[in-house]
Amino acid sequence: MRRLILAYIVTELQDAPAESIRQPGTARTDDVATVCHDLRTPLAAIKEALALLTETASGRLDERQRRYLAVAREEIDRLNRMIGNLVEVSRIDSGKTVLNNDVVDLPDLLATAIESLSLLVSKRGLVVERNVPSTLLPIMGDRDRLLRVFNNILDNAIKNSPPGGKIRVEIRPVDPGSRVLAQRGILAGARYVEVTVSDEGPGIPAEALDRIFGRFECADPNGPGTGLGLAIVRSIVEMHQGKVWAESTLGQGARFHFILPFKGDS
Repeated sequence: MRRLILAYIVTELQDAPAESIRQPGTARTDDVATVCHDLRTPLAAIKEALALLTETASGRLDERQRRYLAVAREEIDRLNRMIGNLVEVSRIDSGKTVLNNDVVDLPDLLATAIESLSLLVSKRGLVVERNVPSTLLPIMGDRDRLLRVFNNILDNAIKNSPPGGKIRVEIRPVDPGSRVLAQRGILAGARYVEVTVSDEGPGIPAEALDRIFGRFECADPNGPGTGLGLAIVRSIVEMHQGKVWAESTLGQGARFHFILPFKGDS
């Protein structure tokens, strides 16, 4: 179903005026926004109907029927995240993205992201381990967009984890002497925090470690997803004067890292 939705969006954009496809800006952004709105309206109605059914008939459903309802809710949530990614891409393309900066508590944001993905985690029998300092300075950033960063990276880890596997999330200050702080786009002299998400999946080939952050790129071309999630992660992190990268050894999972400046350093 997800692939059918994506195919519909691509078809709609192909039918748009040629000049709006060639030129990233308001016209194409409006095309994507219209298509996504057309998709979100029926999805909202389906989600409401499923919630009503679950509430009123759960006592008369057997285990298999309840599982079917849970899968339907999970798929709707995933479709909504996919549509959100498409909207975010169109906003980035428009060149008019404005960050709504506020004080953000990263451990709290991580907890929100894990909760929003709890159905997927439960379905695959996964365990999410958190290693977070008891005290951590906040950062200054756009909470909704940083939540999308967490959601996209965690969703990627979930999709690539074997059933019953473990996902580890670590948040820690970056060592001031770390080489990553000398890279382009990093604020000179600023203190940074690093988030690492590790999975136990098949791993990523070395030649694909940077490519997977491109649009419509996947380490496994036949795998699930649209290939937009990690591209959006890179765009949002870099908007916050941060950096994102991946490390992996085939057969030993993958580790995704991103760094962001602490509040007062951006």
